[in-house]
Amino acid sequence: MLLLLSLLLHPSSTHLAPDHKLYPVVLVPGIFGSQIDGWIDKDEAPHYFCQKKSGGWVTLWLCLECMVPKVLDCWVDNMLLNFTNGDFKDRDGVQSRVNDFGGTEGIENLDKNGYYPYFRDLIMGITSIPGYKRGMNLRAAPYDYRYAPNSSTGRTYMVRLRKLIEETYEINGDMPVNVICHSMGNLYMMEFLRSVDKKWKKKYIKRYVAVSGVFGGSVKSLRALMSGEIESIPRVLVNALQVRKFQRTFQSIYWLLPRPSLWGKDEPIAFTGEKNYTIHQIKDMFDDVGYPLGKDIIDSVRNISDLAEPGVDVHCLHGTNITTPSGFRWKSGGYFPDYQPIELEGPGDGTVNIRSLVLCKNFKQLKDYKTYSGKEAGDHMGILLNPHVIDYIKELLIGDMNPSLDL
Repeated sequence: MLLLLSLLLHPSSTHLAPDHKLYPVVLVPGIFGSQIDGWIDKDEAPHYFCQKKSGGWVTLWLCLECMVPKVLDCWVDNMLLNFTNGDFKDRDGVQSRVNDFGGTEGIENLDKNGYYPYFRDLIMGITSIPGYKRGMNLRAAPYDYRYAPNSSTGRTYMVRLRKLIEETYEINGDMPVNVICHSMGNLYMMEFLRSVDKKWKKKYIKRYVAVSGVFGGSVKSLRALMSGEIESIPRVLVNALQVRKFQRTFQSIYWLLPRPSLWGKDEPIAFTGEKNYTIHQIKDMFDDVGYPLGKDIIDSVRNISDLAEPGVDVHCLHGTNITTPSGFRWKSGGYFPDYQPIELEGPGDGTVNIRSLVLCKNFKQLKDYKTYSGKEAGDHMGILLNPHVIDYIKELLIGDMNPSLDL
């Protein structure tokens, strides 16, 4: 740690090899972590005051000014996905794109005004290392988090991700790339690594740093599909049932449901007063709440739910000893599903259950495994703001510059 501080404050005081090179970095965000823009050209809208024609790109996520009564209906309508013929597409009359693919602006903050930092502190930490520059050897691969990788939009992203890694390798003197992923970004990266061969991985990937990996799903996603999830939306005026309308169309949230292989058939995670449900009975839940389309969407992610061996060196970091939803209880007498349930407490990082987070310990090429205890250190989102986590990643990168440094 002292050498790290010495290098950052007095770069000439440490004896870096004169021909040292920087291994580039590509960052992959989690769900709700990419800024999304939309071009609106609709014939109909929920209210007369909703914008039907934007005439240019406008912010879809995170749009703080959209999260007020009435206007929220316009925003929800723009965020919806259509599920037809086994694939997902933007709502009719909406074209979407992620902000600043290849740069870092689209993931530094959740919003363009910078009120809600995301990767910002980590990016600032990495660029404090002499030689690291945004858009050159520090890049990001944001994606439309509403989709899973087997959708047409997801497949396009996987192609773009491969090209970005190859391009980053080439423009940095054929240096393999560090990929750093957060939350659902880890699922995307696992699916991506499964799609490329060993030779490609050996050439292009230096290491894979998995932060808060939701490897086995999360019970919390169940609430989003049943009653709406508003904790991920930093605004108190949002009505959960309004956002449930679009969350039920997000393929990614179904992909984040707990894996049946980790949650037993005799382990209910939903209690309604009239009936209890395990994750194995999720299709029954959708029948009972009157949303049968959910069953088809679940089937759309079945073939991408297996956890394969990544085949690269892995450093796994996550929080622990934080109260995390392990199930939900709705009051009897008609409260299910249109009222917010009571959380049942279990271990995890506040969002992802511990049994899901620890799956990275099984990877054959696991090089390091670190946990950060307590909400201040290891909260699912807050971990990216943790100075110890940032220093750990910086030490990895500085160590690569000169392996003889004792960091």
